[in-house]
Amino acid sequence: MTKRTCFMCGTEMEEKTISTQAGWGKYTLTIEGVNAFVCPECGEIVYPFEEINMLMELGKSLASLRPEERPDLLNVTEVADLLRVSNQTVYNMIRDGRLKAVKIGREWRFMRKDIESIINSTSNSLLAARNFNGKNLEGDKEIILRHLNQQT
Repeated sequence: MTKRTCFMCGTEMEEKTISTQAGWGKYTLTIEGVNAFVCPECGEIVYPFEEINMLMELGKSLASLRPEERPDLLNVTEVADLLRVSNQTVYNMIRDGRLKAVKIGREWRFMRKDIESIINSTSNSLLAARNFNGKNLEGDKEIILRHLNQQT
């Protein structure tokens, strides 16, 4: 491994072999023997490219579980992982109506089929629209579709 400087505090990071956790739904995996750079000052962890690929492959294998093995209700973090966005983006999408969610206690829950239908949708212009209020979306939709057409 090469030397790294912590992007959070500027301290030189140490090479270590650590354990990390990954999982899906009710399942949590502890993965031992993962090479990483760890900041002795702030505790920030950075994984080398090879380790990231290994973790992604494990994630893919979890994603390929049969539908009956997957949880029907998802939390904010699981939805953010599926959509590859931050938790805050998920909260923003709930607030402006782009995602359908139910609040149970203090936690938001999502039906897996709703999130998968968004992912599998042929037109994600509605999902990409900012500040969606259900009205006057045509201008935004035209801009988004024009941008998508330029990229293909």
